[in-house]
Formats: sequence, C-alpha cells, structure tokens
Amino acid sequence: MDCYECSTRGGAEPAVAVCRSCSAGLCLVHLRETASEMRNGSVMPTCSHDTWIPRSRA
Repeated sequence: MDCYECSTRGGAEPAVAVCRSCSAGLCLVHLRETASEMRNGSVMPTCSHDTWIPRSRA
C-alpha cells in the first residue's frame, strides 16, 4: 500500500501505518504530521485527509 498523501501529490512512498481516523495509508513523514495534528488535545481528534472527497480520474 502506498501513502495516501504522497499519492495525491504524484509520489509513491510505501505506507508504514494507517490513519486511525480515516484508515488512509501513511508514510513515516505523513504519519508524524498526522500524529502532531491529532495531539492538539481535542475531545474527538480527526485527521485532515480528504479521503471522502471524490476525485476525477484522469
């Protein structure tokens, strides 16, 4: 599985984990970014991945 965030930017880094909020595959860099975002102390932390937005196929 490739990293979701990298693949939306044209890359193909292997995923090392999945987001606990949306189950998107994440490489180490994006895993750390997501963990940092979710550590803000909110009651229901969510991610910023846009996996629910339909993308056009080109």
